[in-house]
Amino acid sequence: MKKKVFSVILCTVMAVTLAAPFTVMAEEEAADISGKTIGYYMDAADDYYKCAYEVFMDEVAANEETADWKVQDIVGQGTSQEQLSAVEDFITAGVDAIIVVQNSPEITSECITKANEAGIPYFAMTHVPSVPAGGELAGFVGYDFVDCGIYAGEDALAHGVTKLINIEGKLGQGSAAAQTLGFLKAYEDAGKDIGGTAEEVATDKTAGGPDLEIVQWDSGGWWSEPAKAAMANAITALGADGWDGAYVQNDEMMDGAIQAIEEAGLNPADYWLGSSNGKEKSWDWVAEGKETMDVNQTPSLEGDAMYQVVVNYLKTGEAKYVIPYVTAFNTDNVADLTLIPYDHTAYAEIRDQINTDIFSEDFGDATDLITWN
Repeated sequence: MKKKVFSVILCTVMAVTLAAPFTVMAEEEAADISGKTIGYYMDAADDYYKCAYEVFMDEVAANEETADWKVQDIVGQGTSQEQLSAVEDFITAGVDAIIVVQNSPEITSECITKANEAGIPYFAMTHVPSVPAGGELAGFVGYDFVDCGIYAGEDALAHGVTKLINIEGKLGQGSAAAQTLGFLKAYEDAGKDIGGTAEEVATDKTAGGPDLEIVQWDSGGWWSEPAKAAMANAITALGADGWDGAYVQNDEMMDGAIQAIEEAGLNPADYWLGSSNGKEKSWDWVAEGKETMDVNQTPSLEGDAMYQVVVNYLKTGEAKYVIPYVTAFNTDNVADLTLIPYDHTAYAEIRDQINTDIFSEDFGDATDLITWN
């Protein structure tokens, strides 16, 4: 099933706001932000980070006041040392702002300290940062991954899932643990016995309780092949009847998990399968019944929001911490929804039809998500 690659946010009371261009302050008061150099670090985990970067770059080029910006990008392979080295390189180059998609909360504290000492504003993206005592964070854009997990948990509960395989993303990064916590909270909030509090089960990775057994814990590191191996191992250990659902925390890992299920001679539609990302391919999986539910949590909207956060800070000195909105979808409602694409070209085509204004009520305040030491 092919779907139009856009999402329409039904918010009629905000029609005038959505039609207006993004503005931060009166033109005569705004600082001149032309000619800036931005350092941008991300990992090459999958296309998620790349998509956000491409939309950020599209916005830089599309707006006259930033069209002459130079963006120095560094792509790492997931090690904390690469993140630290990139920040040090940006500082040496004398950039005007640093954007980092963290791969380690611990190393992020050091990165923020170094940027603060150099007098360069530091912006965190996607994964919730840990800010050192006395440190300054100029901005953050990222989803509330606990909420994403709650959407999945609620859907699993509605489908009667009691024996769960949980395949997390990269451990220690923050977002994977948050998704697991959210999933468990959905059961906890419904009064289900999961063998302890959601926090305890998520932290200790216990076997759960009578109303939800975690029959297998594993990590796919956000990659397809490791997740495929994890799912194959789980099926070998548990058999076809030893599980009734799998929470696989992003679509690349879900791709591998579906392959493993099919290669084992099983039908994905016979199990509850939930994820978060909501890439274009997942729209088809859900429509076809290969996946039960997903959350349209798009890096395109994240990249757009980060552009606005950086512009706002450079103009006003105001730090903004932003949660973009998401849309959960499943086999029951996917045919009735339109969803925001990952592809930056498709996103540009429908940008004026959706709410992208970070100052609107659709975007949440992420202040409480951040770890302030």
